[in-house]
Amino acid sequence: MKKSTIVALLVFLIILGVGYGFVSFVKPFLDKRTLLRTSDAQNISTTIRVGGDNYLGYWFITSPETQKQLARQGIRIDFQNDGGAYADRLNKFADKELDMIVLPVKEYLDHGKKYNYPGVMVESIAESKGADGIVCYQDKLPTGKIQDLNNRNLKIVYTSQSPSSFLLDLTIADFDLFQLRDNKDWRVEVASSEEAYKKAQKKEGDCFVMWEPDISRALEIPGIKYVWGSDKFAGYIVDEFVVRRDFLENNRDKVLNFFRTYFRAMSVYANDQNRMIDEMSKTTGLKQDVVKTMLPKIEWFDLNENGMLQFGVSSNPAIPGKDGIIDTILQCLEVIRRTGSSLSVDPYLLTNKSIVEELSANSAQSIYDDTTGSVIDFTELVTDEWKKLREVATIRVEPIEFGLGSNSLSDEDKDQVDKIAKLLTHNYPSYRVVVRGHTGPGSDENENVKLSLERSQVVAQRLIAVHSVDPDRLKAEGVGSGTSPSLRPGESPRSLLYRMARVEFVLFETNAF
Repeated sequence: MKKSTIVALLVFLIILGVGYGFVSFVKPFLDKRTLLRTSDAQNISTTIRVGGDNYLGYWFITSPETQKQLARQGIRIDFQNDGGAYADRLNKFADKELDMIVLPVKEYLDHGKKYNYPGVMVESIAESKGADGIVCYQDKLPTGKIQDLNNRNLKIVYTSQSPSSFLLDLTIADFDLFQLRDNKDWRVEVASSEEAYKKAQKKEGDCFVMWEPDISRALEIPGIKYVWGSDKFAGYIVDEFVVRRDFLENNRDKVLNFFRTYFRAMSVYANDQNRMIDEMSKTTGLKQDVVKTMLPKIEWFDLNENGMLQFGVSSNPAIPGKDGIIDTILQCLEVIRRTGSSLSVDPYLLTNKSIVEELSANSAQSIYDDTTGSVIDFTELVTDEWKKLREVATIRVEPIEFGLGSNSLSDEDKDQVDKIAKLLTHNYPSYRVVVRGHTGPGSDENENVKLSLERSQVVAQRLIAVHSVDPDRLKAEGVGSGTSPSLRPGESPRSLLYRMARVEFVLFETNAF
């Protein structure tokens, strides 16, 4: 073969190879353009990037109904599941790699501080009502009360920087578990709730803090008992939509369209629960019976409840809205303070109610119907009925000090009672409360009992008169100087004596857990 022929053949083969490579390179793009041009996806003009995880409470964001309705408006949700890595989520959010994030209030307070809180809470998603809990081997709980956890020798397994760690923190703070607060040896940190469950299976620990579906799985382990969880309180573990400030300012209409569609999809599923359970099961990979078990443990907020219960949106003076989200932020900050950390932020700088206001004003559903909050009407109990109740725990309070032989409250004491009122109404609304007065030692125990009763009655009366606590919910009693508080590590006898004169708030419930 001639040299010129060989050269020509080589050139041809090179051109053919380059051409094939070019076609191979551009073909996927051409195919994608064809797919877009010949489908409804050609109408997608906006992508909203949302950071979250696989918590079932977030399901409506990417539900089939939500996606279908958003696609008709040219909106696509890019939901990025980070597996609960809150620090990474906030980092991407601050770097504008995400337009919106979903997470619990406490986690935003913790992780958002580093970035000067780049977003605002605009809608409440859901509140945990048993989706987070503490289980223990029963032989580690002598009395079955929360105070049994006040034992530094326990090994408590939990996921760090998660709702599990916050559940521990608020339990330590609200019930004065000082042995856990002042000592860290009991902590066993793991990477996930599933890992905590696996340790429970192997009995590598005494107590385990986890979330569903791991709680239900753990309760099938012989000897494991449910101790405490988010079904026992309110207003702490609440998840929020947080929208980046600049994204909200520059894309307000898109944000409104997203939330309008989100709440509309929630309504569709609320009217067809069988479809909802079926689609939840298919999209999450959870069995339908597991989904059915989890649903009662997540309390979602619709548009109506966001307005009246969370963001204080009401134009009807007869039915004022409640600032539930502000209360949650304040109570989370209080837990942070009482567990030894320092964090101060104005809650109103972290919220924006304008989205709820605009959606509510244009909603066909009235936001002024019967949504005023689930206030419990307690019936009056006689003494024998009070005796049949189960004691749950004693709430931690700062000292309520009375002058020597006095039953009058100082201004500082009134402030402490007011803090307790907030806990009782916002965080522990379903419990009956014994207001129990104590005195220091004295020569006449009968007089001590009388004085301690008078003091407890003064405190109970303030709860009723100032904070509208149901009087049938309260029982004032005085026990004199017969019961001393627990001696704390390193505490002097004089300090213990000083703490004997006190008023305690003891929670009671009808049914044992």
